[in-house]
Amino acid sequence: MMRRVLVAIVLALAASAAVLGQTNAEEARKELNLAARAYRAGRFEEAEQRFRRALELDPEGKNTRLFIARTVQQQYKPGVQTPENLAAGERAVAAYQDILARDPANEDAYRAVVFLYAQMKNEEKVNELLLARANDFSLPNDRRADAFVILASKQWQCAYDVTERKENKATEQTPDKAAVRYRMPADQGDFIRARACAAEGLQLAEQAVALSPKNPNAWNYKANLLREAAKLAEMEGDAAQKEEYERRSAEALQTQVSLSGGGSGMGGTGMGGGGTPPVDGVVPTGVPTDKAVAEGKVIVSGGVLNGKAVSKPQPAYPPIARAAGASGTVTVQILIDEEGNVISASAVAGHPLLQAAAVAAARKAKFAPTTLQGQPVRVSGVVTYNFVLE
Repeated sequence: MMRRVLVAIVLALAASAAVLGQTNAEEARKELNLAARAYRAGRFEEAEQRFRRALELDPEGKNTRLFIARTVQQQYKPGVQTPENLAAGERAVAAYQDILARDPANEDAYRAVVFLYAQMKNEEKVNELLLARANDFSLPNDRRADAFVILASKQWQCAYDVTERKENKATEQTPDKAAVRYRMPADQGDFIRARACAAEGLQLAEQAVALSPKNPNAWNYKANLLREAAKLAEMEGDAAQKEEYERRSAEALQTQVSLSGGGSGMGGTGMGGGGTPPVDGVVPTGVPTDKAVAEGKVIVSGGVLNGKAVSKPQPAYPPIARAAGASGTVTVQILIDEEGNVISASAVAGHPLLQAAAVAAARKAKFAPTTLQGQPVRVSGVVTYNFVLE
């Protein structure tokens, strides 16, 4: 008899728990819906409270912790260094770290933490996280390589900020083109720092290439860091070393271009190189002849072509670039055929981590056909893409 009573009590408790579970799940869904409305309306504090209430009601709720983290992140204002705002940033970091504690492989949460620390200008923490990721042998090689690439990007920026300073270079006009010459900075310390950054960055890029030989970003940074080394060699007056670095840079760049599917390089000149790509042996002409137009051998210079696009898809923001805090404008040299299709695209300026995305978007652009003397012609020019971190 007693046994039957115990069984009945257990069944009753189970039924009550099931009913309570259903009730909590329904209440959690209501809170999630109200939180989503508040989020869309920009009421982020209210949205956070409701998301947290939903998590209390249903601790196993799928994506609820991610919603909380994103809502807290919206309360942080990038670039504002007040104690209150930095505290909001730390709360967002803590929310993403709560996700990582349960799912260490969550890439979105990891990148968000790196991104937030970068926005808070906590470079020490950023480097700590990246170094830990780069040296974590339990992770796949491609993820470790991405961390090495971001670390290399920081060293590239350090060197580039010195070599491209206005007072450290001069433009010389030659019979064929304008050439940039690099000269020793007035402050010897700037040169020593830039050289150290280029050397360390190159080592990091080499480690990325070794881990992920088909990673175009790794090869891109190897090429650009070798380009920085060439500039620094020129500053020292070492012509032979400069030539060797430029040769290796061109080889690395060619590998990057082939891995990216072609057409995403920088003309073999590193940042700021370029020129109109030749197609089928045809080069741009100054004053076209009637015969050249009739034979379709003319390429018309169109300048900046942004406003002439019929369709210009926006590039996706590469996650690795977002994690690295890369932003700014990327300029892409394009060649348009007689029907308005982009048949060649090459990044000529902009942050290396953003170039491939810009080139991929440029290839999808569409332009109205251009005619000259009644004949359709090809057009060369540039399009620009702005990457803004939010």
